Amino acid sequence: MRHFRSLPVLLLCFTWCASTLSLHAVSPKNLPPYFRQWIEEDVPYIITQDERKEFLRLQTDDEREKFIEQFWESRNPTPHSPINTFKEEHYRRLAYVRANFGDERYNDGWRTDMGRVYITLGPPQQRSNLHQGISTRPVEIWFYHSPTPALPPAFNLVFYKPSETDNYKLYSPVSDGPTKIVTNDEHDDAKALRTIDQSMGAEATHAMVSLLPGEPISVDHPEPTMQSDLLLEAVRSLPDQKLEKERIARQRAASREVVTSRIFTGFNATELQTVVLRDSRGLSSVHYLVRKEQPDAGLIGVLPDKRTGYAMTLETHVSTEAGKAAYQRVDHLIGQTSPAGAIAGKAKIFAAEGRLPLVPGSYVIEAILTNEITHESTRASQHVVVPAPQPDSLGVSGLMVYQGRALQTSREQLPFTLAGLRFPPRGEQLIELHQGDKLPLVYQLWLPRPAQTTVGASPKAAPRMIKVHYTLGSIALSSGDPNRVEGDEEVSTTDADDAGNLVSGYTVDTANLRQGTYRLVLRAIDPSAPRAAVASMTVRVLPSEAPVDVWTAFGDEKLHPEWQDNLLRGIAAEALEHPDEATGYYRRVLAAKPDATDAQSHLDALLKKSEHKSPGE
Repeated sequence: MRHFRSLPVLLLCFTWCASTLSLHAVSPKNLPPYFRQWIEEDVPYIITQDERKEFLRLQTDDEREKFIEQFWESRNPTPHSPINTFKEEHYRRLAYVRANFGDERYNDGWRTDMGRVYITLGPPQQRSNLHQGISTRPVEIWFYHSPTPALPPAFNLVFYKPSETDNYKLYSPVSDGPTKIVTNDEHDDAKALRTIDQSMGAEATHAMVSLLPGEPISVDHPEPTMQSDLLLEAVRSLPDQKLEKERIARQRAASREVVTSRIFTGFNATELQTVVLRDSRGLSSVHYLVRKEQPDAGLIGVLPDKRTGYAMTLETHVSTEAGKAAYQRVDHLIGQTSPAGAIAGKAKIFAAEGRLPLVPGSYVIEAILTNEITHESTRASQHVVVPAPQPDSLGVSGLMVYQGRALQTSREQLPFTLAGLRFPPRGEQLIELHQGDKLPLVYQLWLPRPAQTTVGASPKAAPRMIKVHYTLGSIALSSGDPNRVEGDEEVSTTDADDAGNLVSGYTVDTANLRQGTYRLVLRAIDPSAPRAAVASMTVRVLPSEAPVDVWTAFGDEKLHPEWQDNLLRGIAAEALEHPDEATGYYRRVLAAKPDATDAQSHLDALLKKSEHKSPGE
């Protein structure tokens, strides 16, 4: 016997079901513009499917704001740190792909295959441009050391241009195959592969059959395995890979804990701000600020000799991303203040300055600042990447904001010193100010280096103009932002040093900015380089009564002579398991200071270790 419901009941049921569905999901098209851009353009490659569904079920903007805050915090390498290096790096990558991929008119670089990979994995460790092949299409090969255990330890990704007007497409050895790379309508993979081998070389030949460098291939009988396509699928779905989801879950749990770990005594939390700079020899150092979040009147008091001043110890530990200790250094920050200076200093935010000589690699830096007057200590840490020089590409350091005026100095080892000028720092990565405050920036451009053709220093290229564009606006950098500030300038390469470092600066006017958080992005274009260099920082405009002025102090660099820089770089290279690089630095130390026992003992241990290695190691 059939049973029929009355029409009103059916309509009621339909209405209830529809309202229930609406409570469970909102189409991205129906979201306010800010949240729509966030879910569709800012984070589509780093958000998990479960998180996306959860976000689209939210019903109010307040709920969405809280979700976004927790989303970034769950990925913060240092939970509750005011500088979230994951978020900072993500928006730097987003700015880079908008500047270098796709059509700039449509701001669609993030939609391209290259943009997606760059946002997901970051810059490759090596990038081979194979654009001039005979009978082959333009190809780029990006090599990665895996940033996550969810992917193989090392792999290649190949991009090719199907036509001159197309964007680069991510290549699959299985679904594309070598015939997609050649231009002579070849339908035989083996013949196409031989053409690639003759035109592009062995590296490209192997990558067309396998994206895994260690996987054996046959040029005459190319038969790609499914391992390459499994890799590509893992890259495309990285946020939903099991190991990645477990990592995010661990960080989310950590972020929900009460934050006392980084303030083990005292009440005034600190943050660590860093910028990587290169000296006149092209060697890298991390310049950093250990910055109090609020003024701390207890930092200035009566010293043991009854004078008024400050006495602090800055202890900094450097370890690799894998957790292996490299080195630590201790700086003593001691000074006197006048009565007026003491009153002013107690109302300002304090930041301790430091500098760490390092070689290219990935590190964790932890700084402990101890007030020797009150014996209170605070701790801050940050993940830092020191980039390797890229001979064929323009690079740019992080952006620094300085205060006062630059001071001439002959001591290149002082913190925040560039080209013989010391720039008293106010902040980097993140800067807080009042509406209308000037924002004086300084940064380094790292120029492409001409090929070495003679014995001695590399020759300088002919002078040229670098075009620099500045954009300051909302975090999403939407072109419709009414507070958006833009500026352009050209910088001559004439004043670059022998290492290709060029110091430049720019002052940004913030008169039109209301209270809020903004993103400052610098984009530099060198006519001799294939792609733009991008740097960025976060700018917070605070209420007029909020403290933003900063005073700083640093240790006596005379305690750290120049030869010690090479010793510390050698120790860092050794911690990164780069023995040849470490050996080179230790030999430089001994050439300058033959009685440097630390360098000699490190060198002896490395040489002894290499002697005991088997031939196959």
